[in-house]
Amino acid sequence: MKGTSSDEKGNGKDFVKNLLKEKEPKTSEFVFAIIANIILLYVVNSLISWNLSFIALSFQEVLWIFNISIAATIIANIIFLIYHPGWFRSIIKIILNILGFLVAYYLYTVFPFSLSNGWVIFSVKFALIVVMVVLVIANIVEVVKLILKALNSL
Repeated sequence: MKGTSSDEKGNGKDFVKNLLKEKEPKTSEFVFAIIANIILLYVVNSLISWNLSFIALSFQEVLWIFNISIAATIIANIIFLIYHPGWFRSIIKIILNILGFLVAYYLYTVFPFSLSNGWVIFSVKFALIVVMVVLVIANIVEVVKLILKALNSL
C-alpha cells in the first residue's frame, strides 16, 4: 500500500492554488462586456420584428428571461468596473450562471424556433442540454472556488 508522499500533498496544494488563481481583470474587459450585452439586448428584443423565418412568435414567451439575464450581466459588469474582488466575482458568476441556465431551460421547454428539419431540431435541443450541463458544472466550480477562498482567508 502506497503512502501519501510530500510531492502528492504539494500537488494537491498546487491544484487548489491554481484553482483559486485568477487573472487580474481589466477595465476594458468589463467595458467590452457592457457594450456587447447592450447590443445583444437590442438584437434579442428585435428578433420578432425582423420576421426571421426560423423565429416563432412564441419567442415572446422567453424574452423576459433573456432580458433579465442580459440586464443582470450589464449591471454586474458596471459594478465590476468599481468593485471586483475575487469572492464577489464568484458570487456574481454563480447568479449569472443560474440566469444563463434558466435562459437555456426556457428555450428548451418553449422551443420558440420554426425549424422543419428533424436533425436540426434535435441538434438545437441537444446543444441547449449541453449548455445547461456546462452551466451546472461551471456553477459547481464557482461554488467550490468560493468555499476554498473563504477557507483560505481564515
